Amino acid sequence: MKQSIKRMLRILLLLVIPVYFYSCSDDDGGGSKILLPKTEGFFVFGTNTIAEQPTDIAARMALAKLDPAHGPAAVDSVYGKYMYIGANSEIQFALVNEDGGMLIGSADADEQNGLEAAMSVDDDHVIIGTLEEDADPITVTTEGLYYVVADLNEMRVVITPVKPQVVGDALADGSWTESISLPLKSVSKEQTVFEGPVEMVFGNGYKYRFNEGWASYYTADFATFSFLGVESYGAAWEAQHVDPGFFNENIPSFAAGNYTLTLTYTASTTGGEGTWTALATTDFSDFSMAIIGDATANGSFNGDGTGGYEAKTPTKSGTVFTWTWNDVPFLAGKEFIFLQNATWGGLQIDYAGATVSGTTISSGNIIDATAAPVSGPYHNFHVINAGSYDVTLVIDAATNAKTVTINN
Repeated sequence: MKQSIKRMLRILLLLVIPVYFYSCSDDDGGGSKILLPKTEGFFVFGTNTIAEQPTDIAARMALAKLDPAHGPAAVDSVYGKYMYIGANSEIQFALVNEDGGMLIGSADADEQNGLEAAMSVDDDHVIIGTLEEDADPITVTTEGLYYVVADLNEMRVVITPVKPQVVGDALADGSWTESISLPLKSVSKEQTVFEGPVEMVFGNGYKYRFNEGWASYYTADFATFSFLGVESYGAAWEAQHVDPGFFNENIPSFAAGNYTLTLTYTASTTGGEGTWTALATTDFSDFSMAIIGDATANGSFNGDGTGGYEAKTPTKSGTVFTWTWNDVPFLAGKEFIFLQNATWGGLQIDYAGATVSGTTISSGNIIDATAAPVSGPYHNFHVINAGSYDVTLVIDAATNAKTVTINN
């Protein structure tokens, strides 16, 4: 059996455009038929999942995402897929190439403790088994989102329930060794949401990881990428926006405060991997923001609570918070930013961290991203012409979008 699967595997070519034709295969030799796609590939399917038949386009598996810090970025014949599996469901696999197709299951798959089974996840419901041609489907008793790995080199299947945590030194009550769990909020075939409260400190980093481990599956040669970071800490900080993915760099915390972290998985309807999105929202009602810098008389960048211009709390409309300053006397050639409590360590908004607009005056806009910017990822607002200006800062807590409007 093992040699048969590996022989088929050596000539397996994944097609970019899945055009389906069908052939028939016996299900456990019992006479019932399961249709197999003639499109070459590796597929996972089962009852009460996003793909109930291997011919469903969502059944296609992609190669598992691997952590380049622990080996190669890709390994042929190791497939991975996040997928919803309903209670008491049965799943199995299909392998199709130019020689034909076969159904693959496992006769010995059972629940084990991940750490005892040499998986780096702390969970006693990890299903591990040996892959075999025409073996029984694998039974999953508990509903949830799972990460399914099929290693056709070792002929092993690992099915891990996804239970996310937040870990890092950005957490007031956590660290890189002590994580904070994100409870399950909702689960379905199409989308799964985890959400929970977390207190953050300013300027440090964190990651989302699964099952209190850094790899849902690993060997001596490679490890799956089972945590979410950002591609570039500096770029995320400058944009004041987070697009999480399977990256090694930490996610920056933009401000101290009590946050609701929402982590969402959306399944792909065309097969392969789905997408992860993350949102950190907070109630900014008590955030006192000040204009600090030398752009106002007696102003400074001290960041010690002094030298700020008119610290104010916002008005609130739904998830949108608005701070307004009228008749701000700006000085030409000087600079400013917005800083919570006029003190370093709070919410900080500079030119690069917001969408900026303003009216023009005789020599151009009041703000200029290129005129005397501060080195590094920070960019101050630069005043071109002196005058009295109305300034508005808006933060939408639902999207973390920040907008600054400056009018003469």
